Amino acid sequence: MAWNEPGNGNNGGSNNGNGNKDPWGKRNNQDGPPDLDELVKKVGAFFGGGGKGGSSKSSAGGKGILITGLLVLGAIWGASGIYTINEAEKGVILHFGQYDRTVGAGLGWIPRGIEKVIKVNTDEMRSASISGVMLTKDINIVEVDVGIQYKVESPEDFLFQLGDVEGTLIQASESALRQVVGGTNVDAILTTDKERIQDELKRDIDEVLAQYKSGLSVRTVTLKRVKPPRQVNEAFEEVNRAAQDAKREIQDAEAYENEKLPLAISDAEKVKQQADAYKATALAKANGEVARFKQLLPQYQAAPEVTRTRLYLETLEEVMSNSTKIMIDTEGGNNMIYIPLDQIMKKNRGE
Repeated sequence: MAWNEPGNGNNGGSNNGNGNKDPWGKRNNQDGPPDLDELVKKVGAFFGGGGKGGSSKSSAGGKGILITGLLVLGAIWGASGIYTINEAEKGVILHFGQYDRTVGAGLGWIPRGIEKVIKVNTDEMRSASISGVMLTKDINIVEVDVGIQYKVESPEDFLFQLGDVEGTLIQASESALRQVVGGTNVDAILTTDKERIQDELKRDIDEVLAQYKSGLSVRTVTLKRVKPPRQVNEAFEEVNRAAQDAKREIQDAEAYENEKLPLAISDAEKVKQQADAYKATALAKANGEVARFKQLLPQYQAAPEVTRTRLYLETLEEVMSNSTKIMIDTEGGNNMIYIPLDQIMKKNRGE
């Protein structure tokens, strides 16, 4: 018997019995399957905030949820595009995977999914080292260890111009080292030319890195260790010690020069001042003699004999006035005369 078919011997038009009930005893007022449109409306009304508000109210509620969801997703997307670049960094912005621009330190925003930021530390001092056995200009062999310190100068070139920037740096350094060592004698490498070699290495490495647009800048190049072959190591060490001794002697000589030179300059200045004073005195005396001669010349020309006698007497007076005199009269007798020379000498010393 069908679920909705009248049974139990009742007539088809009878309202008694269970003719309008399903097998579970519930009433069935429909003769066909449930209406799908009605079911969709009920679900929409439930999520729209009410089950009995009608189709227009259900549609408005669904749109509100959709807009709210879109706003939340938009806020999350916008917040995901905020980035911060530190003071020691620079940011490289990619637009759809292609380089677009480089930004400095600070807070910024990019449309996530369209653009991307890559941070590069441009303040960090990076280091690399190379070593090898090199042939010198005079056909000798030396073992060399070199330390290199560098920074990122151009972030965009550092990221995109070369596939292996550090590898390029190592290769450029090794090539420059072979060239510089190959143009220098072994004695100079081991003793006097280390600073020149370091400067040339830095210059040559920078030139190669600039040609390849590596984005790197070499700051220092240091020869950490330079060793001759073991067979001649002792002889080279002797040469090195001799060079150090010579350098020390030069430094000692310079120190002695710095100590004595100011004293010599001072003594020379004193001698010069004394010479200037003597010069002034001699000139003044000579000028006085000349003036006196000019004064006596007319008198001498007028009376030469009288002038000579007067000059003689004046000179004798000048000489005798500054000396001790003892008067002796020999005509009065033949007595022995005692001359007190010791007293005369004491008197002269006292004067």
